[in-house]
Amino acid sequence: MPHSATSQRTDHPAGDAPAAGALATAPPPGQADAATPSAEAPPGSAWRGWLAVIGLALGVFSFVTTETLPIGLLPSIAEGTSVSLGSAGFLVTGFAAIAAVTAAPLTALTGRMDRKWLLVTLMAFYIAGNLMAAVVSSYALLLTARIIVALAHGVFWSIAIAVAVRLVPERHAVKATSVVLGGISLASVAGTPLGTAVGQSAGWHTAFVCVGLLGFLVLAASLLFMPALPAKGRGDLKALVHVLRHRALRAAVGVTALIMSGHFLAFTYVAPYLEEVTGIRPSLVGALLLVFGAAGLVGNFAAGAVVGRALRTSIIASTGLMALIMAVMYAGGASGPLVIAMLVCWGIVYAALPVALQTWVMRLVPEESEAASSLYVAAFNGAIGIGSFIGGLVIDASGPRPAMLAAGAFALAAMLVTFFSGRKSGAASARS
Repeated sequence: MPHSATSQRTDHPAGDAPAAGALATAPPPGQADAATPSAEAPPGSAWRGWLAVIGLALGVFSFVTTETLPIGLLPSIAEGTSVSLGSAGFLVTGFAAIAAVTAAPLTALTGRMDRKWLLVTLMAFYIAGNLMAAVVSSYALLLTARIIVALAHGVFWSIAIAVAVRLVPERHAVKATSVVLGGISLASVAGTPLGTAVGQSAGWHTAFVCVGLLGFLVLAASLLFMPALPAKGRGDLKALVHVLRHRALRAAVGVTALIMSGHFLAFTYVAPYLEEVTGIRPSLVGALLLVFGAAGLVGNFAAGAVVGRALRTSIIASTGLMALIMAVMYAGGASGPLVIAMLVCWGIVYAALPVALQTWVMRLVPEESEAASSLYVAAFNGAIGIGSFIGGLVIDASGPRPAMLAAGAFALAAMLVTFFSGRKSGAASARS
């Protein structure tokens, strides 16, 4: 992988040069680069480092599965806790909102902890919250259990990639990022469907037991394979002030908010779209969503091979393709084969975006990579709620088909912000 934030000459190959100021910022001389492990030798042996990276990927898989687990179990949870479906749904939307609001301040406040022991602490909260959810019967206590996990969720996401790239040689930094974020697609393919199946057959309490037990595996990997990783950066709330002053970072966070809002605007309601617009039988929707998740695995690891060489181009291409896919699904929604093909393309493109966006964010402010990542996490999780809310308004007003067009508009806006922020920063660099 080309040298990241510390070398503008190699970070931007032909075709990506205009992004020099937008997608990579060199740290001041002598300042450690938290996003590139070459600034320090990766601690421990190579195989232990990769095992620790796999442990982080399992952590991503666990947190994503836990976050979405109630979706397929809402009727039984609502019945078991004597609340409405809407109240039960808040176990998902409220989870995302809490993670979005608390990710940045909690990451800053824990900024001076050794990252190994912070990960151990986060997994302890994860296990405690899920096992609490497995034994309670009241909605208030179940919501409290979800809040406990949500607090750990935001911090885990904020530090996971920054930790992963410190565990491997610099040339493998983007590969490590794609491995860790592969847990997202794997959760879509296996985690959430399996959790739903367990909950439907053995009860939702048992499903929470299973995801809680996953936490012990991540905890063991952290204890056995993770070396001591002293904290980097300021380790306080001033770090947030520092990164918020970075114009290109604000653009990256804005792009994240736009594209993820567009994705969740459409994907939250993809089932009614497939059934009502395309005419897919309800019994086949689950299989198509598995295909979407499997395509995501391909896109995730394909991104690892491309992002390091052409970061800005990758983001512009991915957001532009997302806009095109949404437009085709709006215009050709009645064609089953066309929609299925677009669903596969959507899965590939969407899964590539977190790798590219996370890499962009970490290269921009390498001296405070975790604080920068916490803003990315806040934007990502906030987009889940915003996109789903806007999608609900569109669905109620016009049906599921126009939701695809609205999602495409968000994707197009994300592409334009990426393009023009790169040109603006490149022009500023040329003048200086």
